[in-house]
Amino acid sequence: MTTNVRVIYYFISYFSVALILALILVPLMRPLSFKVGAVDRGAGRRIHKGIIPRLGGIGIYIAFALPMIFYLTRSLNNEFNNSMLGVLIASTMVFLIGLYDDFRSVRVRYKLIGEIIAAGIVYAWGVKITILTNPFGTAFVLGWLSLPVTVLWIIIITNAFNLIDGIDGLAAGTGILIAATLFFLLEGSDIHLRLTFALLAGSLAGFLVYNFPPASIFMGDSGSLFAGFLLASVSIISSHKATAMATMMIPVLAFSMPVIDMLYAVLRRYYRGIPLGEADKEHIHHKLLDKGFSKKKVVLLLYSVNIIIMACILLIVTRQLNIEILGLLFFVILAAIGLRAFGYIEFIPAIRQTLKNHDINRRRKFFAYVINRFEQKALKAGSLEELRAHLKDLMIEYGFSSAEIHLQLPGFNNPFFYFKNYDIPENPLALNFPILFEGKGLGTVSIVTEMEKSSLICASELINVISEQVGRYADRKSGILR
Repeated sequence: MTTNVRVIYYFISYFSVALILALILVPLMRPLSFKVGAVDRGAGRRIHKGIIPRLGGIGIYIAFALPMIFYLTRSLNNEFNNSMLGVLIASTMVFLIGLYDDFRSVRVRYKLIGEIIAAGIVYAWGVKITILTNPFGTAFVLGWLSLPVTVLWIIIITNAFNLIDGIDGLAAGTGILIAATLFFLLEGSDIHLRLTFALLAGSLAGFLVYNFPPASIFMGDSGSLFAGFLLASVSIISSHKATAMATMMIPVLAFSMPVIDMLYAVLRRYYRGIPLGEADKEHIHHKLLDKGFSKKKVVLLLYSVNIIIMACILLIVTRQLNIEILGLLFFVILAAIGLRAFGYIEFIPAIRQTLKNHDINRRRKFFAYVINRFEQKALKAGSLEELRAHLKDLMIEYGFSSAEIHLQLPGFNNPFFYFKNYDIPENPLALNFPILFEGKGLGTVSIVTEMEKSSLICASELINVISEQVGRYADRKSGILR
């Protein structure tokens, strides 16, 4: 038996073992899911109907891990064993985090902390991005940036893969295509790494038999986080083993579909001011469903897009397709047009709103600083004149047209404070607020400002600090609370 035939036999054998294990184990997870209540009910953002078990990830994990552990105990490649052992330990940790989330929902921040720790384990085991290069020949040695770049890469890919697991068969099929692409990129290179991708493809293929529309079981977070984390980590190793052309840019292109979907999820949630971890029904597959495509057609269409991307990657690596900057720009513009055609995000309003949000956040920080500075000065005010001077500075910095403070207390002449700016607003907005101190109503604050201005940012903090400081001064002078 020639060497090439023996290698092919190894790949097919291990792929088949993972495939058969998944075919056997995944159906066993159905009764377990119902028994422990790890099921998805068709409601809200869910696009399926009925009750579907979601512990398919256990079958994927075992189908991959068992033959991988068997291979590691027999392999004589110390470098691969060390790297893969760290990846397997960290991937198991991420799998367990996802599994716990399948039983009991875990807050996004805690999952993220766990993923960062797992990525740190991978880095400590020597799996790291040390150089960023591209097909144009330029390279950048990361140095101390190696750790944050490595962790960021793993976290992005892991969660991008998790986000596309929103329709039957999409995550598993995409994982198989990515694993297959990275497998062929390493042709003539590291046999051990290629075997890793073959095992993952086999375990995902066995699961896909039960997950292809209509799905009878889901992989859950345990499966999607595990597969995404494993692909992200092993792609780092493969980027060092492949040809000079197959740099980190190639894995980036391979993961382009899930990464683009994740980036647009972040953009639109930020654009709308909703929490970044909050789920919605506006991923690419949701948009296609809204256009009338069936689940099966959506999955097959996205498979086709992924296949085209993978084919382009292989052509780039084999130098049969020359990519110039204009070519890359063309693909970016084409992707933007496609996303715009889906009504994915209104680009011009989004840009305007993003700039507006940035300006509002900047002004919010400024006004918070102004309020804090006023509070510090007012606490030290020894006389009514000093307090009024600080109040005047506060009103000027806020840009109010006029302001009056009236105290309903004996011994104080009204208005207690009066401020007038001679710039009369075209569209005035008059607001009145009570002064409350220690549960007692002491008077009122009247403010006039421009209707269109953002002078009322931090308004509640402003009224609270005015009430607090005016109330403290009035209490010192008249003992209203004694």
